[in-house]
Amino acid sequence: MLGAGGQVAVQDIAWLKGIGRGARLVGAVVFLAFVGTVTVAHADDDASVRRVVVFGDSQAQGVAGGLQRVLIDDPRYKVLNRTHPGAALVHSESEWLLPVQSFVDKDKADIAVVMFGANDRLDMRDEDGKYVHFRSDDWHADYARRVDKVLTALTGGGLKVIWCGNPIARSPQYSADMSYINDIMAAEVAQYGGSFLPLWTVIVDNQGQFTAYGPDRSGQTERLRNDDGIHFTAAGYELIAERVISVLPSLQANGR
Repeated sequence: MLGAGGQVAVQDIAWLKGIGRGARLVGAVVFLAFVGTVTVAHADDDASVRRVVVFGDSQAQGVAGGLQRVLIDDPRYKVLNRTHPGAALVHSESEWLLPVQSFVDKDKADIAVVMFGANDRLDMRDEDGKYVHFRSDDWHADYARRVDKVLTALTGGGLKVIWCGNPIARSPQYSADMSYINDIMAAEVAQYGGSFLPLWTVIVDNQGQFTAYGPDRSGQTERLRNDDGIHFTAAGYELIAERVISVLPSLQANGR
C-alpha cells in the first residue's frame, strides 16, 4: 500500500505528464505557425507568382472577388483587394489616391486593375476649391487630372495598369453618364501606356442592350446583374474577371 506521501508522488507525476503534453502541443502549434509564415513569405517572394492588386469602388470590389474566385486554383497569380465600395474620384484624395500611394510605397505588385466611375456623376470642387458642375469643361479637365494622379502613382511604382471601363446600365441616363466618364478615362490611360478594358458589352442582349440574364462561365443562363441595374451578381463579376484575365498574358509578353 502507498501512504499519503505515495499518493502525493503519483499526483505529482500525473501533473508533470500533463505539463509535458501541454508543452508538446504548444510546440507543435508554434512550429505549424512558423511553417505557415515561411510558406506565405516564400509565395510572396516567388518571382513566378504575379501579384495583381485591385483598386477602386464597389464595382472594383466585385471584380476583385471575381478574380479571386476564378484564379483560386491558378498558382500563377495572387489577387490583392484594395478597393473601397464608396470610393469616388470626385471625393477627397484621401479616398482614392491615398490607398494607391500607400500601397505603392509599402507593398508590391506586378499589375494593377483599376475601376472607378460608378459614384462619380456628381459636381465637385477642383484643385483651387472652385465648385464645378458635372459634364462641364472644367469638370472634365479636373476629372482627367485625378485619373492622371492615379496613373502616375501606379506607373511610377512600376505596375502595369488595366483600367476597366464601366458597363452599360439599365438606366439610359446613367449609361450615358458612364459612357462620358469612360471616354475621359480611356484617353488618359492611353497617354500612360496602360490598357483600357471596355466592359460596355460584356453582358448585353442580342441588340447590344442591357440585360440582367445571360450565360455564366459554364454556359448556363443565370442572373448576371443586380436589382439596381448597375452592379453584377457573383456570376456576372466572374465573367468580367475572365475578361481581365484574358489581358494578363499580353501584358507580360509585351513587358508593359
